[in-house]
Amino acid sequence: MNIRQSDNQVHYENDSLEVGYMTYLNSEVFYRKLPPDSCRLHRMHPRNMALAVEQGDIHAGPLPVAEVMRLNGTVRSLGDLGVACDGAAMSVFVFSHYPIKELSGKRIAVTSHTATSIQLLRILLADLWDVTGHEFVTMSDTYDAALVIGDPALELLHQGGFRHHYDLGTAWKNLTGLPFVFAEWVIRSDVRPARANEFADQLLSATHAGLNSIPEIQAARSDEVMTSSEIAKYVRNFTYFIGEPERAGQQEFKRRLGQLQDWRPTMHKPISAM
Repeated sequence: MNIRQSDNQVHYENDSLEVGYMTYLNSEVFYRKLPPDSCRLHRMHPRNMALAVEQGDIHAGPLPVAEVMRLNGTVRSLGDLGVACDGAAMSVFVFSHYPIKELSGKRIAVTSHTATSIQLLRILLADLWDVTGHEFVTMSDTYDAALVIGDPALELLHQGGFRHHYDLGTAWKNLTGLPFVFAEWVIRSDVRPARANEFADQLLSATHAGLNSIPEIQAARSDEVMTSSEIAKYVRNFTYFIGEPERAGQQEFKRRLGQLQDWRPTMHKPISAM
């Protein structure tokens, strides 16, 4: 990434934007109608995308909310867009061989994709399910339960294999009565404001157009895991525009997370696939 500095304002060469591309089905509405010349997209999982923004490898993307909170002044909101749900998330699950309240002292595997969902799970284990003494391990270890998100969660739900599964969106709603925001579109604060605003407008228009193009998404993404009608129901289940209820949910998440010991999974250098 080539940058130049003048008058205390960072200018990126040709004002080009490098943007994270979340490949999950619930993020398809953002990208399908995004003008090809608006930015250059890079496929990344949530945790890698946050690290890439932090290190300046990309400028913007729908970052996990827990990482947005951590990055604070490094990034700013981009048009009040994100991925939220008011109840069931339908693709953020704990799959377990035991009832959830029996996981004290057990091993819980965590997908490497997650940054926010793991923090949400920590809150729910402490505040809703009263689970203690558990150990978080990787998916390659032996485990009693597993936190899986996004398209891999949809596939695992289809495959079965676990006696129990718990939707973290539903659990959060039961605990707080509030929506939960999993990701928010942000952009690095050092991007020229006029360029950032231009992209925000393009992204907002693309999102509205994407939501009006669900039949295209159905045709492109239906497979043995989800039928066309299931895809439409799933995409429409999410809120992509962050309003007052979603902001209230974010603040409650921040408050409850602040009551836990500071901890986050180990991050590794992201590798773009596009």
